[in-house]
Amino acid sequence: MISLRSSGNKLLLCLGLFLFCACSQDRIYRAEQFKVSINLNALPENSKPVFSQRHLKSNKQEWVGGILGHHQLPEWNEVLYKDTVIRIDPQVEAPYDAWSSAYPSAERSQFDFYDVTFINPAKTSFIARISGPNNVGNRYYLFTAQVAGLKVYSIDRPAIIEGDREWENRGMLQIGPDLLMVDNDYIFNQKTGKAFEITRQGKDRIRGDFAALSPDQQTVAFTTNHLLYQCHYPSGKIYSEAIDDLDLAKKERNQNKTWPYDYFSWIADANGRMFLKSEGSTKKISDETN
Repeated sequence: MISLRSSGNKLLLCLGLFLFCACSQDRIYRAEQFKVSINLNALPENSKPVFSQRHLKSNKQEWVGGILGHHQLPEWNEVLYKDTVIRIDPQVEAPYDAWSSAYPSAERSQFDFYDVTFINPAKTSFIARISGPNNVGNRYYLFTAQVAGLKVYSIDRPAIIEGDREWENRGMLQIGPDLLMVDNDYIFNQKTGKAFEITRQGKDRIRGDFAALSPDQQTVAFTTNHLLYQCHYPSGKIYSEAIDDLDLAKKERNQNKTWPYDYFSWIADANGRMFLKSEGSTKKISDETN
């Protein structure tokens, strides 16, 4: 015989499951190619929150990790746009300047958001890291609430390493109080919600480590192979300084905030753009920037 209390609990449980299923639905969004001209502040700051997050854990164990793996309960992070669970179809058509037939396509929909970073004050646009195939690694997607609905973009400019034709891993770095750099390709200003494209050396993504940010936070410098490569990202102008073997040795010994400021100084050109320049350099900044 079932008690009234037991029946009531079961009824509440069923009702809760019904409400969860009724109020939460999935939608697969196809990622488009990101462009810095896209307005990431389309909704006003006083709008109601449009995104929410939740952490889920399966009650069914799955084998994870290949031969050396083990059974575990899968966990994942979901992001909802209003009451809809966001899934991504990462199939993105290669941009017009892509020159590789290996551009990823036809991948399964993805919804596990490793991390979420808002990129504007109104929190109507964010970047999320999602794992891709082994030959691609992590990739970053941008989600922005527009007046017409949610738009999803792939922050992925094709980058084939010359010689081995493999895709480089992606990365996101906080380079200033309000500045995010993604893949050595884009700068996002979290205070203004604006995006900028970093000028590349060639077809490949800049193959170097972040070295410095100018005092006005408008020039980013990278330590590449025997070169201090710099980009004034608001204008796209570039300037580079050679790094000899002695400077490289100093860099290895000084992996801290003193590099590269002990060996280079910020100098402004005629237009006020700042670049790092060594004391003994006879190279004029205007040689590359104009």
